[in-house]
Amino acid sequence: MARIIATLLAFCWLLSSAPAWADATTRLGLTLKNTVSGKAMPAVVIQPGEVVKSITVSLKRNDGKTQKLSAFNVQPSTTKELRIRQEAGQFTYDSHFTVKWASGEPSEFDMRFTMTRVKRLSLKIVPEDVDLDARSMTFTISNPAKYAELSIIGQSGKPLKTIKKDYNAAKSGTRLNLKWKDPGGDILYMDLKVYDVAGFWKGVRLTPFTISVPHDDVEFGFGKWAIRKSEEPKLKETMKHLREALEKHGTLLTLKLYVAGYTDTVGSKGANLRLSNNRARSIAQWFRKKGLKIPIYYQGFGEKVLARSTPDETPEPANRRALYILSSQMPAKGGQVPGDKWNPI
Repeated sequence: MARIIATLLAFCWLLSSAPAWADATTRLGLTLKNTVSGKAMPAVVIQPGEVVKSITVSLKRNDGKTQKLSAFNVQPSTTKELRIRQEAGQFTYDSHFTVKWASGEPSEFDMRFTMTRVKRLSLKIVPEDVDLDARSMTFTISNPAKYAELSIIGQSGKPLKTIKKDYNAAKSGTRLNLKWKDPGGDILYMDLKVYDVAGFWKGVRLTPFTISVPHDDVEFGFGKWAIRKSEEPKLKETMKHLREALEKHGTLLTLKLYVAGYTDTVGSKGANLRLSNNRARSIAQWFRKKGLKIPIYYQGFGEKVLARSTPDETPEPANRRALYILSSQMPAKGGQVPGDKWNPI
């Protein structure tokens, strides 16, 4: 019976004290600036409807640290911030408010609240951190990480897929990994947003490129794949176009060069496949030796894809060609690229 009476008395005290607490906070126009970043400090904010002669807020943090905030002669409808000195982090405060109104009567009440201060958020991601072929990327942020969201936009401008991954307040500087499955269409761009525990976010747009590089086809000797000196000016001109494209289309994604080789129908299909592969490799090696630093891959397709349709055993210069593709991901299999067995240089 004594426990029941004590519980009822406590409940009645809450009912009687709650209006006073609510009345005081309303008169003060009390709000909390409880999530900040950079140099900003969390604060107790008042915008009273009447003159506040004095206000004192005594704070005890969950780690035991204390501080006291105060203000005097706060006029009606003015905004006053009582800033809390707090390092980066999230802390809970037990507070005691003592208010003296100009009319003379005092108000006292207690509150518990949480304040979060984080560094100004920054996102670090470099070309080497993004692998579109493996559908994976890594990045870091300067604050504890809450989650990341990746929106993949198709060529039509409509979303193909949206991926969200939680990081459970991973420490700042932690390498965060995000993977996704085939979105089922050609990608126009991807938007990455990474959120910290305070709800701030940083984003970056990742733009895949597929660029066909203009060039004059290198002529090889019959059944040969060595590049003749007389043909090098063609490759030097192509190198110029490659460098211009790399400079123009600077991106967070690593652009790679894919060299595809083709033959006419003279000879067996197997021999032509080997010949086109060797010629594509010779071209790829030439670019590497001349200082092209980006990843380079090659593949031969023989007579599988003819630029000009001819009967078998027909010599046709238009079919003895190469294709140079700058891309941030492996060219999709199909059309001019009937295979995906690319070889690195």
